[in-house]
Amino acid sequence: MQNIVCFVSDFGLEDTWVGVCHAVIHRACPLARIVDLGHQIPPFDIRKGASVAAAGVYQLPEAIHLVVVDPGVGGGRKDLCVLTGAGTRLVGPDNGVLMLAAERAGGVEAAYAVDPSKIDFRRPLGTFHARDVLAPAAAALACGVEPASLGTPVPPDELTPAPFANTVMDGEWVVAEVLECDRFGSLRLRVAAEDLKDLGLATTRLEIGLGHLALEVPFGQTFADVGEGEPVALVDSSGWLTLSVRTGSAADRYGIEPGATARIRGLAG
Repeated sequence: MQNIVCFVSDFGLEDTWVGVCHAVIHRACPLARIVDLGHQIPPFDIRKGASVAAAGVYQLPEAIHLVVVDPGVGGGRKDLCVLTGAGTRLVGPDNGVLMLAAERAGGVEAAYAVDPSKIDFRRPLGTFHARDVLAPAAAALACGVEPASLGTPVPPDELTPAPFANTVMDGEWVVAEVLECDRFGSLRLRVAAEDLKDLGLATTRLEIGLGHLALEVPFGQTFADVGEGEPVALVDSSGWLTLSVRTGSAADRYGIEPGATARIRGLAG
């Protein structure tokens, strides 16, 4: 899978931008295989882009992840290649969009500011670094170039952090941000499946506080573990603890949007 480029952007599919990036990658590295994970990120929505990129890493940790949600393009932010502790390689702007994915792949091991002259491409156009810097950098990685060859090191603590609050313990409660709302209205919380046991949430029922709401819900394996219209907590396909409503929208029912704070604890029985 070392030549797979998993591509996320807010480009949409109405214009040529996604196709042009494909063309650049294929021209630079004909062996590269591109997975279009999602290009319908709302314009400029770094939060949603970061969440989708993290889902991609959860599914394909061995791939190269090209993530372009870049409202500051051409404005002085760095173009990055990030190597994680698990060996995943991430390419994108230094605006926090890569950091949740990096966290899910073992944290930042090393980071490099991509130098366009190292990838032998035209002078970057100020409005299209995706084509002129980031896609060529991903193609170089797909063809076996080492990340350190693409530019200059950047200390990990100087990178722009992920645009989310950290998950913390407050007594017996896990305090976690709502990362995103998916197409069906399910609310993904910043609690990874692999952390449930350590956080005391590997139980059959959970109490979830959202604003003025206090919900007791079963912790199920699937939506069908509850009746039509009933709430259920589960680990979704992206590997996050998620609050859902069977054949309904948890976001609409409870009036919750991304960025809200959830308080969660496991219940006995």
